[in-house]
Amino acid sequence: MRRIKNFGITLCLAAAMMTGMGLKAEAQSNFNTYSYDEWDESVAAPASYQPVAAKNGLEMGAGPLNTPQDFFMDGDGHLYVADTGNNRILILDDELNLLDILETVHMNGEEIPLTDVEGMYVTKDHVLYAAQTASGRILVIENGEVTSTIEKPVSNLISDDFVFSPTKIGIDVYGRAYVLSKGCYSGLLQFDVDGSFMGFFGANKVEVTAQVAFNYMWKSILSDEQRAAMTSILPIEYSNVDCCEDGFVYTSTVGTQLPKSQIKKLNPLGNNIYYALGNEEFNFGDEEFTYSRGRANYPSFIDVKTNQDGFIFAIDLTSGRVFERDQEANLIAVFGGTGSQLGTFSTPVAVETYGNRVYVLDRLKNNITIFEPTEYGALVEKATILYNEGLYEESSRLWSQVLARNANSRLAYNGIGKAYTQGEQYTDALEYLRYSGDRYSYSRAFGKNRLVVVRKYGPYAIALVVCLVFGISVRRRIIRRKNK
Repeated sequence: MRRIKNFGITLCLAAAMMTGMGLKAEAQSNFNTYSYDEWDESVAAPASYQPVAAKNGLEMGAGPLNTPQDFFMDGDGHLYVADTGNNRILILDDELNLLDILETVHMNGEEIPLTDVEGMYVTKDHVLYAAQTASGRILVIENGEVTSTIEKPVSNLISDDFVFSPTKIGIDVYGRAYVLSKGCYSGLLQFDVDGSFMGFFGANKVEVTAQVAFNYMWKSILSDEQRAAMTSILPIEYSNVDCCEDGFVYTSTVGTQLPKSQIKKLNPLGNNIYYALGNEEFNFGDEEFTYSRGRANYPSFIDVKTNQDGFIFAIDLTSGRVFERDQEANLIAVFGGTGSQLGTFSTPVAVETYGNRVYVLDRLKNNITIFEPTEYGALVEKATILYNEGLYEESSRLWSQVLARNANSRLAYNGIGKAYTQGEQYTDALEYLRYSGDRYSYSRAFGKNRLVVVRKYGPYAIALVVCLVFGISVRRRIIRRKNK
Protein backbone atom coordinates (compact mmCIF):
# COMPACT_ATOMS: atom_id res chain seq x y z
CA MET A 1 0.00 0.00 0.00
CA ARG A 2 2.83 2.38 0.87
CA ARG A 3 4.50 1.60 -2.47
CA ILE A 4 1.29 2.55 -4.31
CA LYS A 5 0.94 5.75 -2.32
CA ASN A 6 4.54 6.78 -3.02
CA PHE A 7 4.07 5.93 -6.69
CA GLY A 8 0.99 8.17 -6.80
CA ILE A 9 2.89 11.01 -5.14
CA THR A 10 5.71 10.64 -7.66
CA LEU A 11 3.22 10.80 -10.53
CA CYS A 12 1.63 13.89 -9.00
CA LEU A 13 5.01 15.65 -8.73
CA ALA A 14 5.90 14.65 -12.27
CA ALA A 15 2.61 16.07 -13.55
CA ALA A 16 3.30 19.32 -11.71
CA MET A 17 6.72 19.57 -13.33
CA MET A 18 5.17 18.98 -16.75
CA THR A 19 2.85 21.95 -16.25
CA GLY A 20 5.54 24.25 -17.53
CA MET A 21 5.97 22.02 -20.61
CA GLY A 22 2.51 22.30 -22.07
CA LEU A 23 -0.06 21.15 -19.48
CA LYS A 24 -2.86 23.58 -18.79
CA ALA A 25 -2.28 25.34 -15.49
CA GLU A 26 -5.13 25.64 -13.03
CA ALA A 27 -6.03 29.10 -11.72
CA GLN A 28 -5.60 29.93 -8.06
CA SER A 29 -8.74 29.74 -5.94
CA ASN A 30 -10.09 32.29 -3.51
CA PHE A 31 -11.22 29.37 -1.34
CA ASN A 32 -9.71 26.19 0.06
CA THR A 33 -10.05 23.06 -2.04
CA TYR A 34 -9.79 19.64 -0.46
CA SER A 35 -10.96 16.05 -0.43
CA TYR A 36 -10.98 13.31 2.21
CA ASP A 37 -8.61 10.39 2.74
CA GLU A 38 -9.46 6.88 3.90
CA TRP A 39 -9.63 8.07 7.53
CA ASP A 40 -12.14 10.83 6.60
CA GLU A 41 -9.55 13.52 7.24
CA SER A 42 -9.36 16.49 4.90
CA VAL A 43 -6.37 16.62 2.56
CA ALA A 44 -5.35 19.16 -0.06
CA ALA A 45 -6.73 18.69 -3.57
CA PRO A 46 -6.63 20.61 -6.85
CA ALA A 47 -9.53 22.94 -7.54
CA SER A 48 -12.40 21.21 -9.35
CA TYR A 49 -14.38 24.38 -10.10
CA GLN A 50 -13.31 27.97 -10.58
CA PRO A 51 -15.43 31.16 -10.61
CA VAL A 52 -15.43 32.80 -14.01
CA ALA A 53 -17.87 35.67 -13.40
CA ALA A 54 -20.08 37.30 -10.80
CA LYS A 55 -22.69 39.92 -11.69
CA ASN A 56 -25.01 42.08 -9.64
CA GLY A 57 -28.20 43.68 -10.91
CA LEU A 58 -26.47 46.76 -12.29
CA GLU A 59 -24.01 44.66 -14.26
CA MET A 60 -26.90 42.59 -15.60
CA GLY A 61 -28.61 45.75 -16.82
CA ALA A 62 -31.61 45.38 -14.51
CA GLY A 63 -30.79 47.79 -11.71
CA PRO A 64 -29.94 46.73 -8.13
CA LEU A 65 -31.38 43.43 -6.90
CA ASN A 66 -33.21 43.34 -3.57
CA THR A 67 -33.01 40.11 -1.52
CA PRO A 68 -33.53 37.61 -4.36
CA GLN A 69 -34.85 34.32 -3.02
CA ASP A 70 -34.64 31.84 -5.87
CA PHE A 71 -33.78 31.27 -9.52
CA PHE A 72 -34.41 28.61 -12.13
CA MET A 73 -32.60 27.69 -15.34
CA ASP A 74 -34.76 26.31 -18.15
CA GLY A 75 -33.64 24.00 -20.93
CA ASP A 76 -32.93 26.89 -23.29
CA GLY A 77 -30.37 28.49 -21.01
CA HIS A 78 -32.71 31.21 -19.74
CA LEU A 79 -32.27 32.01 -16.06
CA TYR A 80 -35.40 33.19 -14.21
CA VAL A 81 -34.52 35.17 -11.06
CA ALA A 82 -37.06 35.90 -8.32
CA ASP A 83 -36.06 39.46 -7.35
CA THR A 84 -38.39 39.27 -4.36
CA GLY A 85 -37.64 42.62 -2.75
CA ASN A 86 -38.34 44.43 -6.04
CA ASN A 87 -41.50 42.40 -6.80
CA ARG A 88 -40.32 41.23 -10.20
CA ILE A 89 -38.86 38.29 -12.10
CA LEU A 90 -35.77 38.78 -14.25
CA ILE A 91 -35.04 36.67 -17.31
CA LEU A 92 -31.33 36.38 -18.12
CA ASP A 93 -29.27 34.43 -20.62
CA ASP A 94 -26.57 31.98 -19.57
CA GLU A 95 -24.02 34.83 -19.45
CA LEU A 96 -26.27 36.75 -17.01
CA ASN A 97 -27.28 39.40 -19.52
CA LEU A 98 -30.80 40.79 -19.16
CA LEU A 99 -33.40 39.54 -21.64
CA ASP A 100 -36.67 40.63 -20.04
CA ILE A 101 -38.32 41.80 -16.82
CA LEU A 102 -41.70 40.51 -15.58
CA GLU A 103 -43.34 42.89 -13.11
CA THR A 104 -46.99 42.26 -13.89
CA VAL A 105 -49.14 39.55 -15.43
CA HIS A 106 -52.75 39.43 -16.63
CA MET A 107 -55.29 37.53 -14.55
CA ASN A 108 -59.02 37.48 -15.25
CA GLY A 109 -58.70 40.52 -17.50
CA GLU A 110 -56.79 42.54 -14.89
CA GLU A 111 -53.12 43.36 -14.56
CA ILE A 112 -51.69 42.20 -11.24
CA PRO A 113 -48.16 42.69 -9.81
CA LEU A 114 -45.76 39.78 -9.26
CA THR A 115 -45.32 40.37 -5.55
CA ASP A 116 -43.52 38.22 -2.94
CA VAL A 117 -42.39 35.49 -5.35
CA GLU A 118 -40.01 33.19 -3.43
CA GLY A 119 -39.90 30.14 -5.68
CA MET A 120 -40.29 29.27 -9.36
CA TYR A 121 -40.30 26.49 -11.89
CA VAL A 122 -40.35 26.68 -15.69
CA THR A 123 -41.47 23.70 -17.79
CA LYS A 124 -40.17 22.65 -21.21
CA ASP A 125 -43.22 24.38 -22.72
CA HIS A 126 -42.16 27.66 -21.05
CA VAL A 127 -44.97 27.55 -18.49
CA LEU A 128 -43.92 29.55 -15.44
CA TYR A 129 -45.01 28.50 -11.93
CA ALA A 130 -44.50 31.40 -9.50
CA ALA A 131 -45.01 30.82 -5.78
CA GLN A 132 -46.41 33.92 -4.06
CA THR A 133 -45.67 33.13 -0.44
CA ALA A 134 -47.45 35.98 1.33
CA SER A 135 -50.48 35.69 -0.97
CA GLY A 136 -50.74 31.94 -0.36
CA ARG A 137 -50.95 30.82 -3.97
CA ILE A 138 -49.01 29.65 -7.01
CA LEU A 139 -49.60 31.36 -10.33
CA VAL A 140 -49.42 29.28 -13.52
CA ILE A 141 -48.32 31.74 -16.21
CA GLU A 142 -48.21 31.29 -20.00
CA ASN A 143 -47.16 34.18 -22.21
CA GLY A 144 -47.91 36.71 -19.50
CA GLU A 145 -51.39 35.30 -18.76
CA VAL A 146 -52.34 33.47 -15.55
CA THR A 147 -54.08 30.34 -16.81
CA SER A 148 -54.69 28.76 -13.38
CA THR A 149 -53.66 28.90 -9.75
CA ILE A 150 -52.78 26.45 -6.99
CA GLU A 151 -54.19 27.53 -3.66
CA LYS A 152 -54.84 26.08 -0.20
CA PRO A 153 -56.13 22.54 -0.73
CA VAL A 154 -59.44 21.37 0.67
CA SER A 155 -58.96 17.92 2.17
CA ASN A 156 -59.50 15.91 5.32
CA LEU A 157 -55.71 15.86 5.63
CA ILE A 158 -55.62 19.66 5.91
CA SER A 159 -56.74 21.34 9.14
CA ASP A 160 -58.84 24.49 9.08
CA ASP A 161 -56.06 26.55 10.67
CA PHE A 162 -53.46 25.45 8.11
CA VAL A 163 -51.83 28.42 6.38
CA PHE A 164 -50.76 27.73 2.82
CA SER A 165 -47.50 29.68 2.26
CA PRO A 166 -45.76 28.16 -0.77
CA THR A 167 -42.04 28.94 -0.96
CA LYS A 168 -40.59 26.41 -3.43
CA ILE A 169 -42.08 24.29 -6.18
CA GLY A 170 -41.00 21.48 -8.47
CA ILE A 171 -42.77 19.80 -11.39
CA ASP A 172 -41.97 16.15 -12.16
CA VAL A 173 -41.88 14.47 -15.58
CA TYR A 174 -45.60 13.65 -15.29
CA GLY A 175 -46.66 17.24 -14.60
CA ARG A 176 -47.34 16.75 -10.89
CA ALA A 177 -46.43 19.65 -8.62
CA TYR A 178 -44.47 19.27 -5.36
CA VAL A 179 -44.86 22.31 -3.16
CA LEU A 180 -42.92 23.31 -0.09
CA SER A 181 -45.11 25.36 2.25
CA LYS A 182 -43.65 27.40 5.09
CA GLY A 183 -44.44 25.87 8.48
CA CYS A 184 -45.64 22.55 7.04
CA TYR A 185 -43.97 19.57 8.78
CA SER A 186 -45.91 16.80 7.03
CA GLY A 187 -43.72 16.84 3.91
CA LEU A 188 -44.25 18.24 0.43
CA LEU A 189 -47.76 18.97 -0.79
CA GLN A 190 -48.40 16.98 -3.96
CA PHE A 191 -50.80 18.28 -6.61
CA ASP A 192 -52.00 16.50 -9.75
CA VAL A 193 -51.82 17.96 -13.27
CA ASP A 194 -55.24 19.57 -12.86
CA GLY A 195 -54.23 21.20 -9.57
CA SER A 196 -56.14 18.78 -7.32
CA PHE A 197 -54.51 17.89 -4.00
CA MET A 198 -53.10 14.34 -3.89
CA GLY A 199 -51.64 14.30 -0.37
CA PHE A 200 -48.39 14.81 1.48
CA PHE A 201 -45.17 13.40 0.09
CA GLY A 202 -41.95 12.22 1.74
CA ALA A 203 -42.10 13.80 5.20
CA ASN A 204 -38.92 14.06 7.26
CA LYS A 205 -38.71 11.94 10.39
CA VAL A 206 -38.28 13.31 13.89
CA GLU A 207 -34.59 13.38 14.78
CA VAL A 208 -33.76 11.08 17.68
CA THR A 209 -31.73 13.40 19.89
CA ALA A 210 -31.14 13.45 23.64
CA GLN A 211 -33.95 16.01 24.04
CA VAL A 212 -36.38 13.82 22.09
CA ALA A 213 -35.51 10.77 24.22
CA PHE A 214 -35.89 12.83 27.41
CA ASN A 215 -39.33 14.15 26.39
CA TYR A 216 -40.46 10.67 25.38
CA MET A 217 -39.50 9.34 28.79
CA TRP A 218 -41.45 12.07 30.57
CA LYS A 219 -44.53 11.65 28.36
CA SER A 220 -44.68 7.98 29.28
CA ILE A 221 -45.29 8.83 32.94
CA LEU A 222 -47.30 12.07 32.71
CA SER A 223 -51.06 12.46 32.54
CA ASP A 224 -52.94 13.36 29.37
CA GLU A 225 -53.29 16.99 30.46
CA GLN A 226 -49.60 17.28 31.26
CA ARG A 227 -48.59 15.69 27.96
CA ALA A 228 -50.84 18.11 26.08
CA ALA A 229 -49.12 21.04 27.82
CA MET A 230 -45.67 19.91 26.69
CA THR A 231 -44.11 21.31 23.55
CA SER A 232 -44.62 19.05 20.54
CA ILE A 233 -41.54 17.74 18.78
CA LEU A 234 -41.92 18.06 15.04
CA PRO A 235 -39.74 16.93 12.13
CA ILE A 236 -37.62 19.48 10.30
CA GLU A 237 -39.24 20.91 7.19
CA TYR A 238 -37.56 20.85 3.80
CA SER A 239 -35.66 23.86 2.48
CA ASN A 240 -35.90 23.13 -1.25
CA VAL A 241 -37.00 20.62 -3.88
CA ASP A 242 -35.69 19.56 -7.29
CA CYS A 243 -37.60 17.30 -9.67
CA CYS A 244 -35.14 15.49 -11.91
CA GLU A 245 -35.54 13.96 -15.35
CA ASP A 246 -34.97 10.50 -13.85
CA GLY A 247 -38.38 10.74 -12.17
CA PHE A 248 -37.04 11.16 -8.64
CA VAL A 249 -37.58 14.10 -6.31
CA TYR A 250 -34.51 15.50 -4.55
CA THR A 251 -34.89 17.51 -1.34
CA SER A 252 -32.64 19.50 0.97
CA THR A 253 -33.06 20.26 4.67
CA VAL A 254 -31.74 22.99 6.97
CA GLY A 255 -31.55 23.33 10.72
CA THR A 256 -31.04 19.69 11.65
CA GLN A 257 -29.05 18.66 14.69
CA LEU A 258 -27.81 15.56 12.90
CA PRO A 259 -25.69 15.86 9.75
CA LYS A 260 -26.95 12.76 7.93
CA SER A 261 -29.69 12.50 5.31
CA GLN A 262 -29.99 16.23 4.70
CA ILE A 263 -30.07 15.46 0.98
CA LYS A 264 -32.69 12.91 -0.04
CA LYS A 265 -33.67 11.17 -3.25
CA LEU A 266 -37.35 10.29 -2.96
CA ASN A 267 -38.95 7.58 -5.09
CA PRO A 268 -42.64 7.69 -6.13
CA LEU A 269 -43.56 6.23 -2.72
CA GLY A 270 -41.81 9.09 -0.92
CA ASN A 271 -39.00 6.87 0.45
CA ASN A 272 -35.41 8.02 0.52
CA ILE A 273 -33.26 5.75 -1.66
CA TYR A 274 -30.08 7.85 -1.66
CA TYR A 275 -27.62 5.99 0.52
CA ALA A 276 -23.91 5.36 0.44
CA LEU A 277 -22.74 1.92 -0.66
CA GLY A 278 -23.78 -0.65 1.91
CA ASN A 279 -27.15 1.08 2.42
CA GLU A 280 -25.82 3.34 5.14
CA GLU A 281 -26.92 6.90 5.72
CA PHE A 282 -24.17 9.41 5.04
CA ASN A 283 -23.28 13.03 5.53
CA PHE A 284 -23.54 14.94 2.25
CA GLY A 285 -21.28 17.75 3.47
CA ASP A 286 -18.04 17.93 5.44
CA GLU A 287 -16.80 14.97 7.44
CA GLU A 288 -14.99 17.35 9.78
CA PHE A 289 -16.97 19.98 11.69
CA THR A 290 -16.00 23.32 13.14
CA TYR A 291 -17.12 24.09 16.67
CA SER A 292 -18.59 27.20 18.24
CA ARG A 293 -18.97 27.37 22.04
CA GLY A 294 -18.54 23.64 22.29
CA ARG A 295 -21.23 22.83 19.70
CA ALA A 296 -20.60 21.46 16.22
CA ASN A 297 -21.56 23.64 13.26
CA TYR A 298 -23.50 21.08 11.30
CA PRO A 299 -24.21 21.71 7.62
CA SER A 300 -27.53 23.24 6.60
CA PHE A 301 -28.30 22.62 2.96
CA ILE A 302 -30.45 25.38 1.55
CA ASP A 303 -30.79 24.05 -2.01
CA VAL A 304 -30.07 20.99 -4.16
CA LYS A 305 -29.79 20.53 -7.92
CA THR A 306 -28.94 17.63 -10.23
CA ASN A 307 -27.38 18.16 -13.64
CA GLN A 308 -27.81 16.23 -16.89
CA ASP A 309 -25.07 13.74 -15.94
CA GLY A 310 -26.66 12.81 -12.62
CA PHE A 311 -24.22 14.72 -10.40
CA ILE A 312 -25.85 16.27 -7.34
CA PHE A 313 -24.93 19.81 -6.24
CA ALA A 314 -26.03 21.10 -2.84
CA ILE A 315 -25.12 24.37 -1.16
CA ASP A 316 -24.41 24.55 2.57
CA LEU A 317 -25.67 27.71 4.22
CA THR A 318 -23.36 27.19 7.21
CA SER A 319 -20.05 27.09 5.35
CA GLY A 320 -21.10 28.69 2.05
CA ARG A 321 -19.62 25.73 0.18
CA VAL A 322 -21.08 23.84 -2.75
CA PHE A 323 -20.72 20.05 -2.48
CA GLU A 324 -20.90 17.82 -5.53
CA ARG A 325 -21.50 14.08 -5.18
CA ASP A 326 -22.40 11.29 -7.57
CA GLN A 327 -25.29 8.85 -7.31
CA GLU A 328 -23.21 6.54 -5.08
CA ALA A 329 -22.55 9.36 -2.58
CA ASN A 330 -18.89 9.72 -3.60
CA LEU A 331 -17.56 13.23 -3.05
CA ILE A 332 -16.65 14.72 -6.44
CA ALA A 333 -15.87 18.35 -5.60
CA VAL A 334 -16.05 21.05 -2.93
CA PHE A 335 -15.86 24.72 -3.88
CA GLY A 336 -16.95 28.12 -2.62
CA GLY A 337 -17.01 29.40 0.95
CA THR A 338 -17.86 32.49 2.95
CA GLY A 339 -16.15 35.78 2.17
CA SER A 340 -16.16 38.84 -0.05
CA GLN A 341 -13.88 37.60 -2.85
CA LEU A 342 -14.93 36.18 -6.20
CA GLY A 343 -16.22 32.65 -5.70
CA THR A 344 -17.24 33.16 -2.08
CA PHE A 345 -20.64 34.07 -0.61
CA SER A 346 -22.40 35.85 2.23
CA THR A 347 -25.83 34.18 2.17
CA PRO A 348 -26.15 31.70 -0.69
CA VAL A 349 -29.75 30.63 -1.23
CA ALA A 350 -29.94 28.74 -4.53
CA VAL A 351 -27.83 26.69 -6.92
CA GLU A 352 -28.47 25.89 -10.59
CA THR A 353 -26.65 24.10 -13.42
CA TYR A 354 -26.53 24.49 -17.19
CA GLY A 355 -24.17 22.50 -19.35
CA ASN A 356 -20.94 22.23 -17.39
CA ARG A 357 -21.58 25.45 -15.47
CA VAL A 358 -22.81 25.96 -11.91
CA TYR A 359 -24.68 29.13 -10.86
CA VAL A 360 -25.04 30.32 -7.25
CA LEU A 361 -27.44 33.05 -6.09
CA ASP A 362 -26.40 35.16 -3.08
CA ARG A 363 -29.25 36.89 -1.26
CA LEU A 364 -27.09 39.29 0.75
CA LYS A 365 -24.59 40.19 -1.97
CA ASN A 366 -27.48 40.46 -4.45
CA ASN A 367 -25.47 38.79 -7.19
CA ILE A 368 -25.00 35.56 -9.13
CA THR A 369 -21.69 33.72 -9.49
CA ILE A 370 -20.82 31.40 -12.39
CA PHE A 371 -18.44 28.46 -11.88
CA GLU A 372 -16.85 26.28 -14.54
CA PRO A 373 -14.97 22.99 -14.05
CA THR A 374 -11.18 23.06 -14.18
CA GLU A 375 -9.22 20.53 -16.22
CA TYR A 376 -8.90 18.40 -13.10
CA GLY A 377 -12.59 18.66 -12.23
CA ALA A 378 -13.68 17.78 -15.77
CA LEU A 379 -11.35 14.76 -15.68
CA VAL A 380 -12.92 13.46 -12.45
CA GLU A 381 -16.45 13.88 -13.80
CA LYS A 382 -15.60 12.21 -17.12
CA ALA A 383 -13.99 9.23 -15.36
CA THR A 384 -17.08 8.83 -13.18
CA ILE A 385 -19.42 8.98 -16.19
CA LEU A 386 -17.40 6.38 -18.11
CA TYR A 387 -17.46 4.01 -15.17
CA ASN A 388 -21.23 4.41 -14.74
CA GLU A 389 -21.64 3.61 -18.45
CA GLY A 390 -19.75 0.33 -18.00
CA LEU A 391 -16.57 1.50 -19.78
CA TYR A 392 -14.27 0.29 -17.02
CA GLU A 393 -11.01 0.16 -18.94
CA GLU A 394 -11.48 3.68 -20.33
CA SER A 395 -12.42 5.03 -16.91
CA SER A 396 -9.37 3.36 -15.34
CA ARG A 397 -7.06 5.27 -17.70
CA LEU A 398 -8.70 8.56 -16.72
CA TRP A 399 -8.51 7.69 -13.02
CA SER A 400 -4.77 7.15 -13.47
CA GLN A 401 -4.52 10.69 -14.84
CA VAL A 402 -6.50 11.97 -11.86
CA LEU A 403 -4.13 10.14 -9.53
CA ALA A 404 -1.16 11.75 -11.28
CA ARG A 405 -2.61 15.18 -10.46
CA ASN A 406 -3.81 14.33 -6.96
CA ALA A 407 -2.09 11.55 -5.02
CA ASN A 408 -4.63 12.06 -2.21
CA SER A 409 -7.62 11.24 -4.42
CA ARG A 410 -9.47 8.47 -2.67
CA LEU A 411 -11.97 8.58 -5.51
CA ALA A 412 -9.25 7.75 -8.06
CA TYR A 413 -8.02 4.76 -6.07
CA ASN A 414 -11.61 3.65 -5.69
CA GLY A 415 -12.34 4.04 -9.40
CA ILE A 416 -9.25 2.08 -10.46
CA GLY A 417 -9.98 -0.60 -7.88
CA LYS A 418 -13.56 -0.99 -9.07
CA ALA A 419 -12.40 -1.13 -12.69
CA TYR A 420 -9.99 -3.94 -11.79
CA THR A 421 -12.82 -5.70 -9.95
CA GLN A 422 -15.03 -5.56 -13.03
CA GLY A 423 -12.10 -6.90 -15.08
CA GLU A 424 -11.76 -9.79 -12.59
CA GLN A 425 -8.24 -8.67 -11.65
CA TYR A 426 -8.97 -8.98 -7.97
CA THR A 427 -5.41 -8.91 -6.64
CA ASP A 428 -4.76 -5.53 -8.27
CA ALA A 429 -8.22 -4.35 -7.18
CA LEU A 430 -7.45 -5.10 -3.53
CA GLU A 431 -4.27 -3.01 -3.65
CA TYR A 432 -6.14 0.08 -4.81
CA LEU A 433 -9.33 -0.43 -2.81
CA ARG A 434 -7.29 -0.81 0.38
CA TYR A 435 -6.05 2.74 -0.02
CA SER A 436 -9.44 4.07 -1.13
CA GLY A 437 -11.03 3.32 2.23
CA ASP A 438 -14.11 1.79 0.57
CA ARG A 439 -14.70 -1.16 2.87
CA TYR A 440 -17.77 -2.34 1.03
CA SER A 441 -16.03 -2.57 -2.37
CA TYR A 442 -12.91 -4.02 -0.75
CA SER A 443 -14.98 -6.73 0.92
CA ARG A 444 -16.63 -7.64 -2.39
CA ALA A 445 -13.30 -7.84 -4.20
CA PHE A 446 -11.80 -9.85 -1.35
CA GLY A 447 -14.66 -12.35 -1.46
CA LYS A 448 -14.36 -12.78 -5.21
CA ASN A 449 -10.59 -13.13 -4.98
CA ARG A 450 -10.98 -15.77 -2.29
CA LEU A 451 -13.39 -17.68 -4.52
CA VAL A 452 -10.88 -17.56 -7.39
CA VAL A 453 -8.13 -18.86 -5.10
CA VAL A 454 -10.34 -21.68 -3.82
CA ARG A 455 -11.31 -22.71 -7.34
CA LYS A 456 -7.71 -22.59 -8.54
CA TYR A 457 -5.98 -24.36 -5.67
CA GLY A 458 -8.90 -26.21 -4.08
CA PRO A 459 -8.53 -29.42 -6.15
CA TYR A 460 -4.81 -29.61 -5.36
CA ALA A 461 -5.48 -29.08 -1.67
CA ILE A 462 -8.14 -31.80 -1.66
CA ALA A 463 -5.82 -34.18 -3.52
CA LEU A 464 -3.04 -33.44 -1.04
CA VAL A 465 -5.32 -34.11 1.92
CA VAL A 466 -6.48 -37.40 0.36
CA CYS A 467 -2.89 -38.46 -0.23
CA LEU A 468 -1.94 -37.58 3.34
CA VAL A 469 -4.87 -39.51 4.77
CA PHE A 470 -4.07 -42.47 2.54
CA GLY A 471 -0.39 -42.35 3.48
CA ILE A 472 -1.15 -42.20 7.18
CA SER A 473 -3.54 -45.13 6.84
CA VAL A 474 -0.96 -47.24 4.99
CA ARG A 475 1.73 -46.35 7.52
CA ARG A 476 -0.48 -47.45 10.42
CA ARG A 477 -1.16 -50.79 8.74
CA ILE A 478 2.55 -51.39 8.17
CA ILE A 479 3.30 -50.57 11.78
CA ARG A 480 0.59 -52.96 13.02
CA ARG A 481 1.97 -55.81 10.89
CA LYS A 482 5.49 -55.27 12.19
CA ASN A 483 4.23 -55.26 15.77
CA LYS A 484 2.46 -58.57 15.21
